[in-house]
Amino acid sequence: MLKRLLGLALLFASAASAQIVVSPQSIVVNPRPSFGVDVWLDRDPSGDGTPSYQVGEEVRISVRPAEDAYVYVFDVKPNGEVTQIFPNRFDDDNFVRGGRTVTLPPAGARYVFNIAPPRGLSKVIAVASRTPLDTRQLARFDDENAFFAHSNIGEEGFVQGFRIIVNPLPQADWVTDTALYYVGDRPSTPAFGTLQLRSNPSGAEAYVDGSFVGYTPVSFGTRPGRHEVRFVLSGYEEFVTTVNVSPGRTEPVTAELRRRVRAGTASFSSSPRGADVYVDGRYVGTTPTGPIRFEPGRYEATFQLDGYQSQTVSFRVEQDRDTAVEATMRAMSAVLVIQANVGGATVFIDGSYAGNIPSGSGRLELRDVQPGRHEVVVMAPRYSTYVTTVTIEPGRTVELNVRQSRF
Repeated sequence: MLKRLLGLALLFASAASAQIVVSPQSIVVNPRPSFGVDVWLDRDPSGDGTPSYQVGEEVRISVRPAEDAYVYVFDVKPNGEVTQIFPNRFDDDNFVRGGRTVTLPPAGARYVFNIAPPRGLSKVIAVASRTPLDTRQLARFDDENAFFAHSNIGEEGFVQGFRIIVNPLPQADWVTDTALYYVGDRPSTPAFGTLQLRSNPSGAEAYVDGSFVGYTPVSFGTRPGRHEVRFVLSGYEEFVTTVNVSPGRTEPVTAELRRRVRAGTASFSSSPRGADVYVDGRYVGTTPTGPIRFEPGRYEATFQLDGYQSQTVSFRVEQDRDTAVEATMRAMSAVLVIQANVGGATVFIDGSYAGNIPSGSGRLELRDVQPGRHEVVVMAPRYSTYVTTVTIEPGRTVELNVRQSRF
């Protein structure tokens, strides 16, 4: 009877695409398989625990696909040696009917599996595919007398090779499962914890520490410690939280996703330009502005410009549309003060009568004068006529000192 010493090892690497997820606990996972496969060891029929074996003890491995599939089982040792457990030269028919359990070694086999060093946490991974896989880049037969294919490509090499093998396949045509166990005594502290990720609604992309791990609901095995979890679903706001994973514990994380409100934009302009714009009291820019993002709804925009009266305009923003918001600014009136030396003199502005200089004070104050350039004429009998031009700015007071000479 042939004896084959196996040390089933831990495999993990970072995922390169959404087609494959690599977990520290579960190695290579299809995030959206259409069928399943289960692998377990004889001391843990559930496949969810982590049994322990001492060096030299026999171990039996069972695998069961949910649908008709070609099944492959691999062992990767901590030293990087890869062994293909199934199929092998003794059991080369790896097409398995859905629901049928294959146990390795099978009853009456000419070989057994014995646990070998190194000690520690180990894994065995099963792959089920609707079509045959060419696994020669993962493990090869050294010669015609070898009973099991193997290689020394290591953990990273195995993951990269596996990625190349399944990349041409339809996403729904392959699936994997992983079983863990300890070689030697079980440590007092488990090596992994589990994140149980759910969302409402389901089907959200789940990310742990920035790496895609699957679609909700999904369980993800990871190392103990603090982790950032993010959920992404089209049409909904992202949900981000942090979770502390304890060794050997399952931490549930549920995201109640809120629908994302599709925004619109508003563009602001004024005559004259250069006005500061405040929307519901918040400064948003100076006219003319480009499109500014707002959630759909009704708002009030206030335009402010030195020398002009503030203007408030109500507007409504609709999703995926730009709203033009315009304001015509009205100049604030100015004040012209004329201080003259001839009481009773008549004042004309731009040819129009504006008033008379009061006797005594000699001071005429003209309010509500429009900003701009104006001609001022002051006339009195037997006195010289005073003519000048003056520029008046909005909201300002301009003083004019007039002196007339007697003929």
